[in-house]
Amino acid sequence: MAGDKRHADDGSDTEEQLTSTTVDTRPKVSKLVSKQRSQVEYLMKNIDKPIDISTPKKPMLRPPPDIVLNVRGSSAGAGSSDFSIYRDLRRKENLRVKLMESDAAQDSAKDKFIDEIELLKQKDEERTAKNRAKRQKRKNKNKFVKEK
Repeated sequence: MAGDKRHADDGSDTEEQLTSTTVDTRPKVSKLVSKQRSQVEYLMKNIDKPIDISTPKKPMLRPPPDIVLNVRGSSAGAGSSDFSIYRDLRRKENLRVKLMESDAAQDSAKDKFIDEIELLKQKDEERTAKNRAKRQKRKNKNKFVKEK
């Protein structure tokens, strides 16, 4: 190792470090901890300031135009730029349809969830009423027995 140009004279590098060809790309724990510590300290400085923990916003798309003036389609003699314009319009329309379908799916899932909750509440109420009636019956029976 005496002829190695990378070798430091102070002895701080070990032989494993000098001969290793793999590079560890994982972030060091101390860096992550110090970053988290600085974030927490920043939040604690402004403790009265509210923190915004909001859900990510859905992409907003403009609605399709009512009247399309420059209609492009597949036709003979179309220019070279027409296909890229058509592809962009198709991509926007497909994204709009996909967002509408996902909104409809979320709404139906939410409605289904609400219906299930109402059904469970109704079953709980019925069970509670039945048990309440049993308790009341036992209570009345015990009163009747004690009076005799």
